[in-house]
Amino acid sequence: MSGVSSTGRSAVAHTARRKTIRFWNELGRRFPRSFFGSPTTRFYLSEEQRLIEQHAGDLRGKRVLKLDLWNEAQNTEVLFWMMRQGARCAGVDIAGTTARKARDRGREHRLALDVAVADAVSLPFAPASFDLVYTMGTLEHIEHPEPAIAELARVLRDEGVALIGVPNRRDPFLFALASRLAQALGRYPYGYERWYTSAELRELVEGGELRVSARDTILFLPWFLRAADIYLWISRPWLSRPIAVLVQPFRWAARLRACSRRLGYLTVCVARKGGRRA
Repeated sequence: MSGVSSTGRSAVAHTARRKTIRFWNELGRRFPRSFFGSPTTRFYLSEEQRLIEQHAGDLRGKRVLKLDLWNEAQNTEVLFWMMRQGARCAGVDIAGTTARKARDRGREHRLALDVAVADAVSLPFAPASFDLVYTMGTLEHIEHPEPAIAELARVLRDEGVALIGVPNRRDPFLFALASRLAQALGRYPYGYERWYTSAELRELVEGGELRVSARDTILFLPWFLRAADIYLWISRPWLSRPIAVLVQPFRWAARLRACSRRLGYLTVCVARKGGRRA
């Protein structure tokens, strides 16, 4: 009888994990300049701040864990904002290059961020360690994210909140289609990526101990405007100034719940341990 032994499966999984780590480490080295301060990044940060304030409340004294430190190394630096609100924050990233960038950036801000190089499916923290677990634009890169969701639930306190966001398949600007096409051609810079509807994300989140208490979306913005802004900010920052004018209508639209709360680039589930479903 033919088959693959457990040792063989373990070796395959180990090789795949090493390949994943190498990919994200190389990506962390590839970007010479942070996106922080660019017009679309400022908008992105304001959307994250609104989401956290609305669903997590006062952060003073709360223990916060963030999965993936890309934003702190390159992007919105939302974890540093949370620390300035009084939160005690930790972050994990599978890539040492990104983790080091995030730690160094924290030092520039004179903020002592607790950083660990770790996989989302095996978090180096004790059960019930955090009041808030935040992951935005991370789980879509994990082909089988169920163990990561289970880990989020394990480290979350019973009274805590998990804010979980992934790319929205209902994005009206068709980024899901562009992403799939780029992946098929081997040209997508962020590797494997899956897109979810709000219902699919809810089903994933509620596969274990967590129950969704609310749903939301953030960042109602054309992907091509975001891509142009990042390119210009990295290469010719002064040329990105007109982007701020183009972003303004989407800032206004973000105030309209019917528009921004359903059609954002990231679909979000607010989850708690146990309790009733929303």
